[in-house]
Formats: sequence, structure tokens, C-alpha cells
Amino acid sequence: MNETQQAHGTIWAVFGHRLAIEGATGKHLADLGPKGAKGLSLKVGDTITVAGEAKPSEIKVATLTFSDGTTHTIVWDKPHAAEMPPADPERARDALRQAGYRIEGEPKRKPKHFELQGIRDGGRFEVHVALDGTIRKAKALDVKALDAAA
Repeated sequence: MNETQQAHGTIWAVFGHRLAIEGATGKHLADLGPKGAKGLSLKVGDTITVAGEAKPSEIKVATLTFSDGTTHTIVWDKPHAAEMPPADPERARDALRQAGYRIEGEPKRKPKHFELQGIRDGGRFEVHVALDGTIRKAKALDVKALDAAA
């Protein structure tokens, strides 16, 4: 679970959808996101309270409260991972086989793709296969360097 943070203070800088505020707990950077900042009229000197997810360098704001007590709620879009197909290494292997590769080793899982090594037409390749089974990239590997490392 992500840690939440709250900060109350005066805006001393506005840039894009981010605000710099200073209050009793120090200076904070608050990220409203492009959608969250839309339609808001915030300016240097305004007193606000923000609350949201604590990130290493900022607060990802979920609620912003103005000095008059009016609260603005910000709903963040979910990460792309929720829309991605399930990760199936067999789908990646099938894509390579259908493209004429002889697979070497096991697929390595990355956030949005698998990396596999394969041989085709006498060359050795590192192939990136998207989670939907689409080959995105095939990079020729230096066979001499691989043999020396083995």
C-alpha cells in the first residue's frame, strides 16, 4: 500500500500542472496531473491543502482543498498494465517459431514484453516480443562476443 501525505501552505510557484507550496512542514512539490489541473485557477499566494500519494520527490495529489473549504478531487488514470494482455511466455515462443527462429534459453519477462534469444538464417538475435505476441524488435547479437563470454 502506498503512503499518503498531506501538506498545507502557500503556493510560491506554479508550473504546468505542478505547484510548489511552503508551510509549517516545509516545502513540497504537488503534482495535480494535466487532467487534475484542468479548469483550476491557482496562483502564487493562494493558501491550499493537498493530500495524496507520497512519491520520492512530490505528492501525487488526490484532494486539493482551497482556503474557503472547497475541495477538488483528482482521479488518476490507472497504469497501462491493467489494459495489457496476460503475460504468457508460450505466446512469445510461438511468435518466434512462426517467424522461423530456433529458440535458445528461456524467455525473460520485462514489464511490457519478453526478451528471447533465437537463431535464424545462421545469425543469433535478441528478440523482443510484446505481451500480445507481436515481435517488436530483433537485434543481431555479436556471436564472437557471446562465445568469449561463455
